[in-house]
Amino acid sequence: MWILQKIKFIYEDKVLATIMLVLFNIMFVPIEQGPFSPVKIGFMGICPLIFIAKKPIVTKALVLAAIYWVVCYTLSLLKGEMRFSTLGFLGMYLILYINYYSFIVKGTFTLEYFTKVLKYLIIAYAVVLIGQQMCVLVGLRNMPLLNLQNQFFLSITKLPSLTLEPSHSARILTFTMLGYLRCMEIKKGKRISLQEWFSPEQRIVTFSFLWSMLMMGSGTAFVGMGVLSLYFITRKTVIYIIPLIIGMFMLGQSMELKQMDRAVALAEAASTGSAEEAMAADGSGATRIIPVMNVFTQTDVTQLETWIGKKNMEKDKYWWKRTDTKIYDQYGLLAYLILLTFVFSCAIHRFFSLESLLFLALLGANLINFYYVWGCLMIMTGVRYFQNNYVEQSVLITDQEKDYED
Repeated sequence: MWILQKIKFIYEDKVLATIMLVLFNIMFVPIEQGPFSPVKIGFMGICPLIFIAKKPIVTKALVLAAIYWVVCYTLSLLKGEMRFSTLGFLGMYLILYINYYSFIVKGTFTLEYFTKVLKYLIIAYAVVLIGQQMCVLVGLRNMPLLNLQNQFFLSITKLPSLTLEPSHSARILTFTMLGYLRCMEIKKGKRISLQEWFSPEQRIVTFSFLWSMLMMGSGTAFVGMGVLSLYFITRKTVIYIIPLIIGMFMLGQSMELKQMDRAVALAEAASTGSAEEAMAADGSGATRIIPVMNVFTQTDVTQLETWIGKKNMEKDKYWWKRTDTKIYDQYGLLAYLILLTFVFSCAIHRFFSLESLLFLALLGANLINFYYVWGCLMIMTGVRYFQNNYVEQSVLITDQEKDYED
């Protein structure tokens, strides 16, 4: 009887949706082992069964995801490149997202509950990071309970917190904090000010976020904070926000944070539009922005390859040194335009928004087969739903027969 009660509890929409949201925004290395996590793969494997069992509904996510996958499959078939590592995993992530989207548009989460999930996720990252820092300080590099398993990069200034590596944590935390700010904004009916962000009731989550971003040792974190700082800039606040940003930059310089230096050097190189200069400034960071830069500098719409993708997408030994890649190389511009329609119809509320800027800066304006990308997409999807549907004083949308679309 107890087992049946537990199974019934896990089977509830709210629990399943929460598991999806949290599972794909963390990576517990001792159990999951790496990017191809058996836990995540196993969960995605049962998503088709969940979808069928939960009385399927037709949503934008279902229609657009199906179109996108069929187009990718067809183009891969035409080019003679059928690999499960790409199309198979893409299909699994899409089915996962379709399930999550269905739960969201059914009104499974209340705004209050969704906000709390984001809040405690931010705090959890900080708590684990502090625990990791204490372990490294006393010489412990293998502490599975704190997500430490002798990773080669471990040091007091470079720790993964709740993911596989610091840059993944930086991406997830940036989207989580923006999502949290959006939720607070929806509840209050106005933009959250810097004073409110540091108010006593928000202090724990704010300092948890800042500690994690500043101390995890990721150049990506500084990019994320730079973009997120734009949220607080208005004509009234610019007079003290800009000096604050400059002050944080100078603090980072005085602390000799190499990650900040890398981020600044890469930004300067990228502003020239030269892929070679970006690669010279920071090879690791450049591999993420060069494909975006090349879209604007090397796209030739008269070439068939531009529309259907390159024929051979196998990575060579030195793929990370290439400066001619573009974000649509794998399936072509046609499929990529469908991908953008999918993202901006289901996850991002407005095209000209911080969400769009983070999608570009931190996710490379693409949906690769990696857990944190889809985790961030889930956060944006929840926020979009409440931006479109939240009614003040309402804690739950009770009319389940209304149109399930946004």
